[in-house]
Amino acid sequence: MDVGVESQPHIFCLIPPHRADELLAPLRRHYADDPALEVLVERRRGSGTPRFLAPAEPRHRRAPVAQRDLSDSLPVRYRDEAGALRFEQRMQPLGGQHQGTSVDDIVSAVRAGDRDAASELWWRTNERVRMRLRARLGDVEGPRAAGKILGYILDEIADYEHDPDRAFTAWLDEVVDRFAAGRIVA
Repeated sequence: MDVGVESQPHIFCLIPPHRADELLAPLRRHYADDPALEVLVERRRGSGTPRFLAPAEPRHRRAPVAQRDLSDSLPVRYRDEAGALRFEQRMQPLGGQHQGTSVDDIVSAVRAGDRDAASELWWRTNERVRMRLRARLGDVEGPRAAGKILGYILDEIADYEHDPDRAFTAWLDEVVDRFAAGRIVA
């Protein structure tokens, strides 16, 4: 699996510390030939304090991170461990490279692993996506789900087919609606 075109990793497979002894070495071996992906032990810790108030919209102090579903790329014997792992794709700072690029060309570049194109796509669509999530999931769950929708869009983009009679945003709305429906069911 080659998920990127540059040699510096930008997708991280994060293993919980209590599983590192059994998963770190085999997963590093498995992904050793993929320069875009690095396997790490999760070191960040949550606040541990329950939140009773609706979360405020994030202030975007850090670059967005897409939570990806790359469980199909795991070795078969470790696919049952997918729930314990997290795949995160770090988004590039927005540059001017794709400023005048059409949406269809950006989609093609994202499919080819262009990290800048993924950031441009998110910059162009995030307001629409967040508003739709809020409309579908409400003022509390919508912002909570916003961190996972970017990865879901990137995972689904392989299925996008250009249709001159249908805007990209119509496809995007359907993707967001499927994501929201899955959150409501779960």
